[in-house]
Amino acid sequence: MAQAATAAIFQLLSVDCSRGSDIVIALDTSGSIGEDNVREITGFLGLLINSLFAEGNDTDPSVTRIGLVTFSDSASIEFQLNTYRKRTRLLQAINVQYVGGTTNTPNAIRYSTC
Repeated sequence: MAQAATAAIFQLLSVDCSRGSDIVIALDTSGSIGEDNVREITGFLGLLINSLFAEGNDTDPSVTRIGLVTFSDSASIEFQLNTYRKRTRLLQAINVQYVGGTTNTPNAIRYSTC
């Protein structure tokens, strides 16, 4: 998984985002994913954030903003695009809890696009 995650990050970073990006992540925390995989995915998100924002730098909302929606039976906005401006706070905020339950992807998409 680590090699695939690293390759995915490099592919993402090769895209020209000179105007900035809004990234909303919909993270499945349902029983079909499992607790170990939720931890692995949040580890990947940490790698992504560290790749997008240099060590010690705050996020620049005019360049890239990140939001997070978690879902299982229902969806929940963990944080919105304008919630965190400090990289360290963003890294703390992605450590979400495994919920279990069923997978309600349509609800997550509705939350992610509002």
